Amino acid sequence: MPRSTPGIAETPVKEGLEHPSGDLGTATAVSMGMMTRLATLLATAALLATSFVTAPRTADGQEGEGNEIRWIISGIDVEEGGYVRCALYRDENTWLNTARRYRRAAAAARRGQVACVFRDVPPGTYAMAALHDADNDHEMDKSLIGLPQEGYAISRDEHNALSRPDFDDASVQHDGGRLVTRSRMRY
Repeated sequence: MPRSTPGIAETPVKEGLEHPSGDLGTATAVSMGMMTRLATLLATAALLATSFVTAPRTADGQEGEGNEIRWIISGIDVEEGGYVRCALYRDENTWLNTARRYRRAAAAARRGQVACVFRDVPPGTYAMAALHDADNDHEMDKSLIGLPQEGYAISRDEHNALSRPDFDDASVQHDGGRLVTRSRMRY
């Protein structure tokens, strides 16, 4: 009769399979139980670690938890397909630099309107830019002279076809809670 360890379940080994110990009768389920506990421990540690990193704070230390900016964009050309990719910017120094955006959101392009929702946003001044990425390449397609070839939208419907929109003209003030703002996609 095989030796048993108190508190450890024993699992019969399928016929024809050899346990590393050479015992063909039973195998202890130590490794699976330990792996499950280890996986649970690692997942809990990862969750705790990210909770400290992802909670946005204002300059005075207030969290943005529960605050939301909902940007509704109308005039989507649904025949183009793709996604509407939105970016939230905090200041003029990062404005329209996708590598330095504060937050991002995306919605499948569909007839009528889409909403890009930025959650847990601390109170402050923000501007938003959106791209109707019809070919799903994550970048604005431009003509030879640099004009947009895909739809775009700017917060506060700021639009000047011949120059880059200004952060101050496109910015909105978010005082906390839920802010809803609207713009129209331009093609």
